[in-house]
Amino acid sequence: MAALGISVIIVSRDRPEWLHRCLMAVEQLDYPRFETLVVACPAGAKVARLFPSTRVIEFDIANISAARNLGANAALGDVVAFLDDDAVPEPTWLMHLALGFDDPVVAQVGGTTLGRNGISVQHAAALVDATGTSYPVDVSADTPVVLTAMDNRHARLHGTNMALRRSVVIAHGGFDERFAFYLDETDLTYRVSMTGGKTVFAPKAVVHHASGPSRHRNADRTPRFTFEIAASAAVFHTKHCKAPDRDAARTTFLTERRKWVLQHMQRGPLPPDTAWALIKQLAAGYEAGLTRAAPTPPTWEDQPKADVPSRPTALKERCLVAAGHRAKHTYSEARAMAAQGQRVTVFDYRRNARYHRVTYTDGGFWLHTGGIYGRELRNEPIFQISTKEDRVRRTINRLATIRSKNQLIIGD
Repeated sequence: MAALGISVIIVSRDRPEWLHRCLMAVEQLDYPRFETLVVACPAGAKVARLFPSTRVIEFDIANISAARNLGANAALGDVVAFLDDDAVPEPTWLMHLALGFDDPVVAQVGGTTLGRNGISVQHAAALVDATGTSYPVDVSADTPVVLTAMDNRHARLHGTNMALRRSVVIAHGGFDERFAFYLDETDLTYRVSMTGGKTVFAPKAVVHHASGPSRHRNADRTPRFTFEIAASAAVFHTKHCKAPDRDAARTTFLTERRKWVLQHMQRGPLPPDTAWALIKQLAAGYEAGLTRAAPTPPTWEDQPKADVPSRPTALKERCLVAAGHRAKHTYSEARAMAAQGQRVTVFDYRRNARYHRVTYTDGGFWLHTGGIYGRELRNEPIFQISTKEDRVRRTINRLATIRSKNQLIIGD
């Protein structure tokens, strides 16, 4: 049976360097039938056109819901998968998302999103209530699991790592364009779940999310602009909270977000006057969100007749272990291999106890760094006796069926 055709949709605005890194990783995906659609500002569109297999839609409005609707409308695939421009997928990402759709009644599938260190979990399985509050779901299995609604809480997927059937997106009117930023994917996946759409969480569908800078936040996640966050919260509460519960939802949201701003001020990056301006933005944004008129639903084109293109999956996979004095040479070697179309992983473990990190580099290869005696998974001991060979082996075992469908092997 032919593999499910998937359209990968990436929205990008004012982050061309991040988009370039994202698209390098997408080109290395190990999945036989997918296309890449980039909806981007002019600077992002210019970068996307450097990748011949990528289709580009120029869109220069700061509204992620509208941009995602444009991508879904143009998609050739039966499934649309969404990825942020400051994220990179592991090579088997689409393979694991596709497994979740083996059941024809499954409407949407999400995966595990890792944070900036490439190891700690940023987003996993979750339910959400009518106020937009998320509740983690404990998933211990490695195989796809159904997220079942309970206590008026429904499945929530995260926009940097989720996939929906295109027909489901259309049936639900797409993304509500009142959500210019924040809660846009929560609103759609919540609506799908509320109406009985079956939701699956695929733990091994892994994406690394670096949280790049934007007009809403700095690279260290310090807030820069809070208006749209508050406006989206107001739209969500208006849509989903019962009328008697809305005042409490508003009070809780504004209280929590004021505390969030003040914590950043206390940490140092925000001067008091900037923090106060951001708090005032929260109140103004919430009031603006209450008056946003429901948008005109998008006009959807019929499913295109063109087929989703086939992709090569037999790329050569290489693992390199860097020696301290030759690390730069190993990095250069890895960069050259990646430029030749190989999937490359470098392990650079030193004789110390530093925490481990995982990075997808601008050179197009995966880099694992840290101490031979240090902590990889964050629930491990801070210090552990080991050898470099053992630490590499343990990491390779952890990456089984995530970095590659096959067991990674050092050398050729």
